[in-house]
Amino acid sequence: MKKFLLAVLLVSLILSASVVFAAEGGASDPAKLSYYGFASLGALVGIGLAAHGGGIGMGLGLKGIMEGSARNPGVAGKLLTTFIIGLALIETLVIYTLVIVLITYYANPFVK
Repeated sequence: MKKFLLAVLLVSLILSASVVFAAEGGASDPAKLSYYGFASLGALVGIGLAAHGGGIGMGLGLKGIMEGSARNPGVAGKLLTTFIIGLALIETLVIYTLVIVLITYYANPFVK
């Protein structure tokens, strides 16, 4: 129950960011409110999915290397090298997602 309440609190906090951004000018633009609200929600979902997928991929990779090392300890060095390269590629995908989310969130389409 605590996790659900925490999730609801975080989502409401993220979606309330549009109200803060609306305080810049005198009159609030509904399109601007909508854009920042959906950008915040998209950023939350995008980073969450990327981190979740990256964590699952790293866990499965670690499981595979441990099983391989247990079956044949002689190739543990080669497996470790391949595993580290794989982890770097998985992390790169998560970082690319972060960059895309930040570009989407901070690119202001309302600047003329």
